[in-house]
Amino acid sequence: MEIVSVRLAHGAGFMRHGGWVIIFIMYKALAVLFSAGVMLNGCGGPEPVAEARLAQALEALQQGRVDEASRVLAAIKPGGGWLRSATWTGPLALRLRAQIALRNGVREEAVRLLKEYSNRYGSLAPAQYTNSRLEFIERFSEWQGQPALLYLRGLEAQSDTPALAIREWRTLLRDFPACSLAPNAQLQLGLLQKRLGNAAWALSELSNVAKMPNEVVDPSGNPLAPQALLAIGETQFELMADRFSARQTLEGVASSYSGIALKGPEGFVDWSPSASAKFILARINIEAGESASGVSALESLAVLKGPTGYYSEALAGDIRAEARLMLADNCMKNRQYARMREHLLEVARKVPEVLRGPLDGARRKYAFEAADRLEGLLGVRSPEEALKGLAELAAESKSREAWVYYQLKRVKILARLGQRNAARETLSEMEKRFPSLEVDPLGDGLLLIPAREARRVLGG
Repeated sequence: MEIVSVRLAHGAGFMRHGGWVIIFIMYKALAVLFSAGVMLNGCGGPEPVAEARLAQALEALQQGRVDEASRVLAAIKPGGGWLRSATWTGPLALRLRAQIALRNGVREEAVRLLKEYSNRYGSLAPAQYTNSRLEFIERFSEWQGQPALLYLRGLEAQSDTPALAIREWRTLLRDFPACSLAPNAQLQLGLLQKRLGNAAWALSELSNVAKMPNEVVDPSGNPLAPQALLAIGETQFELMADRFSARQTLEGVASSYSGIALKGPEGFVDWSPSASAKFILARINIEAGESASGVSALESLAVLKGPTGYYSEALAGDIRAEARLMLADNCMKNRQYARMREHLLEVARKVPEVLRGPLDGARRKYAFEAADRLEGLLGVRSPEEALKGLAELAAESKSREAWVYYQLKRVKILARLGQRNAARETLSEMEKRFPSLEVDPLGDGLLLIPAREARRVLGG
């Protein structure tokens, strides 16, 4: 793959769900250079570049040295270093400073930094994060030593220092059990324990939330009980291997909440707890060897008319497309290659522009996901079906980015089959129409020119 430019992912809430780890690994080398003095005055500037300072701040945060991280971040100017404010260094440094202010309970400083971020970088995805935090602060006026502060501290710490998040939320539940934030704090505590693999503690917290009436809601207005029940079902299935209990829990959600739609995270579509429960039940049935019932449930979800959002701890997307992708995986297992092709084509046809991936990380279009599976999975087992599917998608595509990516996948399969003349004809068409078109197939900011990549595949 030929990389022609880089736009580092700066998605909303990037420090959650693995964002710390990604950035820390990427910039560990820069931190080492900084400590060795390699990037000091010899680089043409009077002080270390912003990237090295940011790496040092991230390392300090990883090790819990919040004060040191705050001092280092304060030295990063919005336009300082080699990367200017149009790129990611300045925005990320500013946002980290706001997060540290929230964690330290300095309300006025946090509000000032969040508003500065929103004014400077309102077009970037993390503006959703800053706006939601500002709205939360305005809604809950209680602050120093009060539940709103404890709740936000827990949110900011849950990814890199989960022990701190657990402490803050338990303090909130102990000292302010009657406050409006207590139920959601208990839900977040249960979800965090689930992510940490502590099944017993997770069930203890989630069971209390699951008993609450639907009038008890989170800050977005969503009832907490169905969210807790879904998490209980997943805990029973994934952590405890208790399929019987998981089925009972999830069947209750599917029947009791069939008419309820929950708001998706800010900027995302609504979702149905009933549909999510049915999706997990289908997974359970397929893994248990009960393919008929699992496939039937997935096929009904694939044509769902209600709220179509899909959200888990690791993935956000469209539940209809996720059902199709699971059906395609099942067809692969059963060597039903023509049927697998049809499922993947339906994904690319119905929701080509919808993004799939972690809420806070790199997210790619379903069109690219379907193309990769056609080439990488189906193309190995049944290249004829894969080529047929990619040709159909290319003929129907209304997106030039998708079209050129489908053609690249055709070139790769043809090259593997030794059909170089057909591959070169496809490459010639790509170069004639879009010789320099860039695409972002992984959604991570790494741009690819498919025509150049196809030429490289063919050795030209």
